[in-house]
Amino acid sequence: MVYEKLWQKYDDFIPYELQMSFDIRLCNVVNMLNYFFQDLIVRKPSFSKVHFYLAGSCIKKDTFRDIDMIFPSKEMMSELNQCLDQSYFEYENNSMTYKFNDEIFQLVFRPKFEDKSLEFTVSGFDFDSTKIGFECCLDIDKKEVEIIKGDIRKEFISYIDTKVNNLSKISVNPFVSLQRAIHFLKRGDEVPYSVFLDICSSIADIKIKENEDINKHFQRLQGNPKKLENIKEAISEYIEDHKK
Repeated sequence: MVYEKLWQKYDDFIPYELQMSFDIRLCNVVNMLNYFFQDLIVRKPSFSKVHFYLAGSCIKKDTFRDIDMIFPSKEMMSELNQCLDQSYFEYENNSMTYKFNDEIFQLVFRPKFEDKSLEFTVSGFDFDSTKIGFECCLDIDKKEVEIIKGDIRKEFISYIDTKVNNLSKISVNPFVSLQRAIHFLKRGDEVPYSVFLDICSSIADIKIKENEDINKHFQRLQGNPKKLENIKEAISEYIEDHKK
């Protein structure tokens, strides 16, 4: 295995066969990242290397929907973004989203993860299916990504074994957690009833004022903004119905 040393520290709860599957998938993701940067970096930024955290949920299956790169530095992410071929740019919504070879690549910055460790970042992920991450280093000159270390939680392995997707952390905007829970349910995961109860309870606890700014309840909604109209409309109706 290419990343055998990385997996060895998890021998107590990740079976060898699963480690092999993860290794193959991670190699595929790294190769895709290399192709992405080799084709899209059109000019050099001021730095020669940049670290980011790869959201490891992309290795839960043999195929993946998107690749999320979380940058601890907003300045470095923004500069790198400006050095990429913008003809591949799709949209900006909580991330800089590119489409390359029919795959989605997202450059992400979250203030709560600014200058934080990989461990802190993974702890901040919400659903069990997301409780995995890898610290990466992009060499600008070589246009190659290196895996530095990983953080894999038991919750992620439990999800792999059972497809039960528990929620450990509700978003500051609970409508986002609801959106994600429905997304995972549609994709085939078993999202416990208690998860929806907790999210609905958080939504019910929102103090809605007469002059409530509805737009603040759209913050952090995920996906292409052009495809969020139905969700925004439903949220707007809820807010209007519950104004004091």
